[in-house]
Amino acid sequence: MDLSQGIDDYLRETIEYSLGLPVSTHTLELKLRASEEAQKRLVNQLLYLQARLKDKEEIIERVRTESSMNAQVLKKFVDENQKLAMECSNLLDQCKKWERECSLYDRDREALMEFGNEADERAKEAEIRVHELEEEIRCLSEKLQYYKRQCEMQLVNFSPYFLYPYISVCLIVYHLLVLE
Repeated sequence: MDLSQGIDDYLRETIEYSLGLPVSTHTLELKLRASEEAQKRLVNQLLYLQARLKDKEEIIERVRTESSMNAQVLKKFVDENQKLAMECSNLLDQCKKWERECSLYDRDREALMEFGNEADERAKEAEIRVHELEEEIRCLSEKLQYYKRQCEMQLVNFSPYFLYPYISVCLIVYHLLVLE
């Protein structure tokens, strides 16, 4: 019922005010208290909102500072990445150069090994040929000694006029054997 009485009072006073009738002191005091309470609530709300605004401004300032630091770090990171990319490119070029050098070295090494193998083969063939020639010289030397003895024996057994053609033949054989 209290609520109904308050509503009735409010309606009555509103109608009286609308008609221009004087408002009671009690009503004015109630309105003043209500207005003061509303003002206190608004001041409290203002202080609360100002504190929140200050907190948000501090957060914004921290975020700005952090974002500025992040931008600097990011710029430094990008610069460092560009330097690393350039260094990577230089290393890749150097690696390609070394790969070409290694390839040339391998080809040269293979050519030298092939040349060495051919030289070894030719040396073996030359050594075999030397042995063959030494054997041939030995045989020819034995033949020469044999023919010399034959010539000497013929010289002892025959007259000088008869020996001239035979000596000529011996000299020719000797020259042929030595010059071969």
